[in-house]
Amino acid sequence: MTLYTWKDIERELLLNKGKWRGVISDTEIYSDEVIIYLEKGQTEVAAKKILGDIFGKKYDGGKIMLDLSDESLGVSFGIDEIEDHDSVVTPLFRNVLYQKTAYFNELIEKELPGAPVLAFHSYKGGVGRTLSLLAFVKAWSELNDLEYAQKLLIVDADLEAPGITWLTMKQEEAAFSFLDLLEVTQEKDHADEVIELIADKVSELTVRIETERGRAEHIVLPTYRYVEQLLDMYASPESLAISYNKKYILAEVLSKLGKKVNAGLVLVDLRAGLSEFSAPLLFDPRVKKYLVTSTSYQSVKGTGILLQQLSKGLPLNENSKIPEILLTMVQNGMNTAEIISELIAVYHSDRVAGDDSIMDDIVTELPFASELVHLETLPKIMTNLSGRDFYKNICDIVKNSYMVSREAKNATLKISRNDVINHIHEFASNQITAEGNGTFEVLMTESIQNLIRKHKNSIPNTVIMGAKGSGKTFLYREILRDQYWERFVERMSKNDTESKGSGRDRCILTVPLLASGNAGGFPEVIKNAIAGFNQCGTRGKISNLVYVDSKDMLLTLVRKDHDILEWKEIWKKVILNAFDKTYQSLAELEEELQDKHIKIVFLLDGLEEIFEHTVSSENEKNAIRALCRDLVDEVKIAYHNVGLMIFLRKDMARDSLTINYEQFYSLYRDVELQWSNTEALRLAVWLTSQAVPDFYQGNISIERAPGEVIEQTLNRLWGVKLGKPTSNEANSSRWILAALSDFNGQLQARDIIRFLEKATDHVGKAVYEDRYLMPAEIRRAVSECSNGKIGEIRDEIKALGPIFDKLEHASEEKKVLPFAADTFNLTQAEEKIMKQEGYLKIDNDRYYLPEIIRHALKFKYEKGARPKVLSLLLK
Repeated sequence: MTLYTWKDIERELLLNKGKWRGVISDTEIYSDEVIIYLEKGQTEVAAKKILGDIFGKKYDGGKIMLDLSDESLGVSFGIDEIEDHDSVVTPLFRNVLYQKTAYFNELIEKELPGAPVLAFHSYKGGVGRTLSLLAFVKAWSELNDLEYAQKLLIVDADLEAPGITWLTMKQEEAAFSFLDLLEVTQEKDHADEVIELIADKVSELTVRIETERGRAEHIVLPTYRYVEQLLDMYASPESLAISYNKKYILAEVLSKLGKKVNAGLVLVDLRAGLSEFSAPLLFDPRVKKYLVTSTSYQSVKGTGILLQQLSKGLPLNENSKIPEILLTMVQNGMNTAEIISELIAVYHSDRVAGDDSIMDDIVTELPFASELVHLETLPKIMTNLSGRDFYKNICDIVKNSYMVSREAKNATLKISRNDVINHIHEFASNQITAEGNGTFEVLMTESIQNLIRKHKNSIPNTVIMGAKGSGKTFLYREILRDQYWERFVERMSKNDTESKGSGRDRCILTVPLLASGNAGGFPEVIKNAIAGFNQCGTRGKISNLVYVDSKDMLLTLVRKDHDILEWKEIWKKVILNAFDKTYQSLAELEEELQDKHIKIVFLLDGLEEIFEHTVSSENEKNAIRALCRDLVDEVKIAYHNVGLMIFLRKDMARDSLTINYEQFYSLYRDVELQWSNTEALRLAVWLTSQAVPDFYQGNISIERAPGEVIEQTLNRLWGVKLGKPTSNEANSSRWILAALSDFNGQLQARDIIRFLEKATDHVGKAVYEDRYLMPAEIRRAVSECSNGKIGEIRDEIKALGPIFDKLEHASEEKKVLPFAADTFNLTQAEEKIMKQEGYLKIDNDRYYLPEIIRHALKFKYEKGARPKVLSLLLK
């Protein structure tokens, strides 16, 4: 270090404290002298050697030379006579800087004695710190029941540039101020003395805030009463911190004051920058910190410096009050992932990077809105906040961390935890392969709703696409269960007046022409559907093993090459053979069905078990083209009493219909079985309610329940967060969705079912009383789901198998996310298919894998990378 003044010498000594601890007990540095105090039993020789190591040639054994001039500071030695040095960390930047931990260990994970204290701070001014606090106030006001709402104690602690003070200032002088509180605290020995003196005065400082739900009342403690207080400051947070026995008194006074005036929370608007005015609350581990930064380079870098100090010695667990970041000025379409990763990495700077979900929600983005740039009057700010994403995101913080925590305290689980977990596990295990003959309700998803609306007055002729595990076989089973298409429509439309049948006669019979291997799990359903058709009075009867015979016939014929026309005739033969060759043509079958007023729809599932090589085999491509395009088109035009419902894996359609695939896909896009995040969560509620009928307590059906009801129901299942509601842990629903999704935003019904099966594999210890599934069970289940999923992907998309092998068998040091282009030397074709299927994302030349395969491939994250992956998954 270049040494210009005595202060540089002091800093250099303190930065190298680890080198002299045990030999030197303390130092005192003045403008002309350095005094070194030795530990008892230590010698000047040992101390001089250490000083030589630290200062090099600038120390000659008797003095330390400065660089700016020929001046030097003499060095003298003494014995430290003080036996018991103060071990309590003083919460100031200038002290914390030279400590291994920024906190007094006895206070870490402890709570304040009164109301919780939340401090809002920013490295730079003008980034939306005060606005964020006011948005919090508005959210608290609107989310609370106004009649019984707890007020907030809002403290303007910005001693250099008060903001809230001016927004809430009245004509008359305020009864009390923050500076008054500091001065009284400076004079008194104990927090309780201060509270007794000032509580009544503070309780008079009410401010009314108008919200959409009505008027809320809070208490605002302004910075000053009269301007001279501000300009001639006697006491400050810094002066309290260096006073005897008062290092951490400020947070305690504010907390106890909040409780005394019946406030639910104390919100503090701190001075911006690395200011000692803010330090005593920033370095009190019992205070929750929200650090506000814009996306600008200076603001992000400054926040990083602040975080480096705040994260020293702070455990990253659910009991610590880990500082959260509010990222403001986020422009529409802006990529903030690098900024977020950079800030998250600071938390891990002295730790080994892990998969901690506790960091997943540590950053909240607050989108830019021009209407929020100029803070004028408080009523106008509150009005302008309404409807803005900036406000909605703050509202989510208030709801998820402060409102739900109160609900959780009062939550009682009405059904035995053992019963719920065991019933969910049994049900999910049965459904994982669409097994089970027992009847139950089907969740009306958007795709099923579209299917019904499209064909409620006509015989279905359609291709239902979906990935493996999307629910194709499940839907196949449920349509067959009702034997008549109209009966399925009525069952599914009981709550939908638009889609309800008109009460006409049932005449469209469903027949299993081809089935998947999993159909062995519901033989009674298939048998009854066939029996239902055989009773309708046609000449041709269908064998109970029709779906087996059809499969055998196709497995034989696929061995030889056929063009599209030949395959079209083969598919017609498969249909006619179902009737033991009673009919010579589809026209003959059509004629009899017309005479007897009967319609029949043939269901085909399990095509992937016959045509396994559609990626490379032109013969198999022809088979799929002939069935899904040519035969379906002919049946639609030529036959009015025959229908086809083909359940097809989407990748097979894409591989086979290479010409005009987009046109084909657009025809059937609205009935494709795919699961949005919203529908996936709804499915979780539905599955749980099927397993435990009394679990869902909503007044309307699950299909029509608003998102808030679904969310509250899932809160009882797996908790608001992967920890206690007030922790920094990730939101449970968001984390589970991210863990089960690919980069195309897709997850399948089977993924949700498998997750519930694995998470309920055994009844673990009940760590929390407000939920049935514990965080440990959820995390374990996600890892196990990854192993199952990657096996399915290998079976479904053969081309991915060798790529997964390359990644799986790589050395451990290479298996770190993100990785570079040359880490695994993936070919362009390999990259293309990985990206196409949603299992690879390239961002700024950095390669990422989704959670659903990362676990199975045993990849780890570099510091700060995990939130980037989650942001990509949840876009």
